[in-house]
Amino acid sequence: MKRSSVLCLLAAAVTVSASANAHAYWQWRDANGRMVYSDVPPSGAAARVLRAPGRLAGEYQPVAAASAESANAPAAAPAPAKAGSKPKEVAPPPTAEEAFQKRRESRLKAAAEEARKETEAAEREARCAQLRNYATGLQQGMRAAVAGPDGSLQHLNSDQRQAELVKTSASLEKNCR
Repeated sequence: MKRSSVLCLLAAAVTVSASANAHAYWQWRDANGRMVYSDVPPSGAAARVLRAPGRLAGEYQPVAAASAESANAPAAAPAPAKAGSKPKEVAPPPTAEEAFQKRRESRLKAAAEEARKETEAAEREARCAQLRNYATGLQQGMRAAVAGPDGSLQHLNSDQRQAELVKTSASLEKNCR
């Protein structure tokens, strides 16, 4: 590559990264009317946000201002309760952080479940491969032995080999389709 091409690519990368970060700031007017720029939201309820990262101007309201507005808002009339029933408690809507944590937790649970299923499938496939190899060995007449009650090896005769092959084939049919 020519040196000028590399410099152009580098300049383009710097421009793109700078423009992406240029909009990640808060802009508001303080109590004295001065314009304030910051990377953190304003702490006072009296501040008027003009720009927030990823949001439209005027959309952000501090928590204290939002609670003050809800206190001044007329309350909706509760529905008449049935005799002997307890009044229903209305849960406040989840905050953005709570909603994020809930979505994150559900994604992590789903990923863990998928990983568990993949592990089980891999283990099942390994057991099936072992069974297929064992069945092939039995069909080809290879010497096979089973452990006796005292732990010693007992070699299979032809009838026992055939019974073991039938048992192995049935297990393959049932578990390894």
